[in-house]
Amino acid sequence: MLDKLGFGIILTPDNRSKAYIQKLLSSHIFPDVIVFMNNNIPEKTYSDEIIEISRKNGFDISKSVKNVLNENNFTYTEFDFVDINHPELINFIKKNREEYYIFTGGGILKNEILNLDVKFVHLHPGLVPKYRGSTCFYYSIVNEGSAGVTAFIMNKGLDTGDIVYQKIFEKPRHKFLDEIYDPYIRSETLVDVISQNLLNKQNFKKQNSREGETYFIIHPVLKHIAILSCITND
Repeated sequence: MLDKLGFGIILTPDNRSKAYIQKLLSSHIFPDVIVFMNNNIPEKTYSDEIIEISRKNGFDISKSVKNVLNENNFTYTEFDFVDINHPELINFIKKNREEYYIFTGGGILKNEILNLDVKFVHLHPGLVPKYRGSTCFYYSIVNEGSAGVTAFIMNKGLDTGDIVYQKIFEKPRHKFLDEIYDPYIRSETLVDVISQNLLNKQNFKKQNSREGETYFIIHPVLKHIAILSCITND
């Protein structure tokens, strides 16, 4: 039987990271290394409606990443920037060589950080290679009435890394796709990856970079159609 794999996570002050750390906590999964890239942007305020829906989806959107970390006595290292390629972050990772780090944001990984003896895991809201690029879950909802998430090992390509795990989700029954649905499906997939010890098993699947489609930020009209299909149950 494989031992559980230690891993690190690099958090940022956004809804995705809120969902990631809260879902890991509620699943009794504790990263060995926690990095918080925090540029101290003002916290958004949310309506009672969106807060209630977020809670139904397993995380509280009104709770900041820093408050969750502090309230639960997590040990973490905080940086005053949000830049995945920052030299200070790279030096930290060199000294704290977890085999895997969960990536939550902070830009496109450049050669220097990709060349470290570390693997970065991204939870992409699209089933690759069919859905690569930006806002893929909107396109998937329009095309198929559902959306998927792919956990993959990041490389120099755009969503072309080795596939760790994929999961399909029904479209939501609310309008908060960016604020709640996107963090929800990514965080649920993350919990599966860690709880099933999939990084340690390393049964990864290589992609053919010539297959599939690459999408760009969805047009507002198509985005509206996707949202309407969720709230009207079409």
